[in-house]
Amino acid sequence: MSAVPVPGSSPPKVSVVIPTLNAGPGFRDLLDKLSAQEMSFGYEVLVVDSGSTDGTAELARRRGAAVHTIPRAEFGHGATRNLGVSLSRGEYVVFIVQDAVPLDGQWLAAMVENLERDDLVAGVYGRQSPRPESTLLTRVLVNGWPTAGLERREQCVEAPALYRALTPAERRSLATFDNVSSCVRRSVWESIPFEPTGFGEDVRWGKRVVETGYKLVYEPRSAVLHSHERGTLYDLRRHYVEGQLLLELFGLAPTPNLALWLLNVLRSTMHLYLRLRRDAKATGGELRLALLAAKHAVCSQTGFYLALKKRRLPARLDLSLRRGV
Repeated sequence: MSAVPVPGSSPPKVSVVIPTLNAGPGFRDLLDKLSAQEMSFGYEVLVVDSGSTDGTAELARRRGAAVHTIPRAEFGHGATRNLGVSLSRGEYVVFIVQDAVPLDGQWLAAMVENLERDDLVAGVYGRQSPRPESTLLTRVLVNGWPTAGLERREQCVEAPALYRALTPAERRSLATFDNVSSCVRRSVWESIPFEPTGFGEDVRWGKRVVETGYKLVYEPRSAVLHSHERGTLYDLRRHYVEGQLLLELFGLAPTPNLALWLLNVLRSTMHLYLRLRRDAKATGGELRLALLAAKHAVCSQTGFYLALKKRRLPARLDLSLRRGV
């Protein structure tokens, strides 16, 4: 693993930027996988740490990464990544979260290849696989995300007017981008940086670059292990914040009223139950699986519904629903 080159030396082809805060023992696995990447170009690793107290920054330095420390209160998903790009020198800038681990030695090269082949590609994002120890629900949810497919996708339109003419769902699909594991072209970032927002900086960026005429690429050959065990309260909060983002960016309202809330809960419960049952590879425990599916469906659809009622909610409730996402 190489650190930031000294002034005057040739810049690396790629900069890997990792925002961190008390990354824990699993951070060593990420650094090990970075050191094992197979590629023909030079790269640097820059850690932007928000005041870790568990030795994260010290470990990164020992492993050859450059570390820049910021106060915890200054962290923001968009602003911190912009800072990381500004401190790096690579032609391409890779982002990976502290608890994602590349699956193999091709993770980095697979993303860069897409940018090298086509100057219109502004960014590439990779596949996410649930950790082996994940619970059944987490495994099924992660495997249902747009970042779980095995087919490469190019997301683009020929003209901004064509993008605006698409349905909200189509525009959302084309703007999909995920900074859990991604790579952006520095020259594009210089004109279209991430917005300094606390949530959805990647989708916001994806929308802007597609509208401008660039391409986004989903590259499944670049894969990481990444999943979390979340509770029902987090599901509610996540969908509340995501619902606001969908409405703001795309005019998309998944659950606009109570009638559709009930219908969506029923549909989502049945769909998720069937996926859970199929993944469980067993016929026993149907009631448990149905209750698991229903609980997730109620929380997610309630979050979407409340997102449309944000202006009517008490300020303290709105703050509580946005906390921790």
